[in-house]
Amino acid sequence: MRYGRMGWMGLLAAGLLLAGCGGGGGGVSVTKDNDGHSEVHNPDSFEAQPISDSQKKAYLKAINDARAQQQDCGSEGVKDPAPALQWNDALYRAADEHSYDMSESDTFSHDGSGTESDYTAQVLGLDHSTVVDRIENNGYSDWHRVGENIAAGTNMDTAEKAVQAWLNSPGHCANLMNPEFKEVGMSHRKKAGTHYINYWTQDFGARQ
Repeated sequence: MRYGRMGWMGLLAAGLLLAGCGGGGGGVSVTKDNDGHSEVHNPDSFEAQPISDSQKKAYLKAINDARAQQQDCGSEGVKDPAPALQWNDALYRAADEHSYDMSESDTFSHDGSGTESDYTAQVLGLDHSTVVDRIENNGYSDWHRVGENIAAGTNMDTAEKAVQAWLNSPGHCANLMNPEFKEVGMSHRKKAGTHYINYWTQDFGARQ
């Protein structure tokens, strides 16, 4: 099993901010070059768990309440308030696929498990999926920048707890407060008998 480092409320992997030359500073962020494009796959989207409009609004409120305030992101510096994010269903499908994969495979990593629950890897014939693989395969192919935060914990059962845990971790906090991101999808999966019970994925994006 792959697990990250222990956070104050549970498990936090280094926030992923994919940028041209790779991740850094505890965040995963990828930015496309002006002259190049990521490989675009024909979407064969994951069938995400249904999510109500009220749940989307609740997740957005937890995220945007945090972005509306100045945040001290520790080694990543103090971040000014950032514009509110909008919900995106493609990013939600990618996030839910990964939360499902982590809960089903009892793993914790930005990489997919490579097992049957790693849907995008199965569709594309990969050893395991990456953040970009999942985001593109779920229909968010025209992106300029994407990022991901993940968290897990036996008591991390609300969006507010997950967001607070990310705010307390420099790399995750920097992702959450990044003003370049415009859209988000966030998913929670819960499975009894797994190592951490609650698994969260937060996928960010900005389109060209």
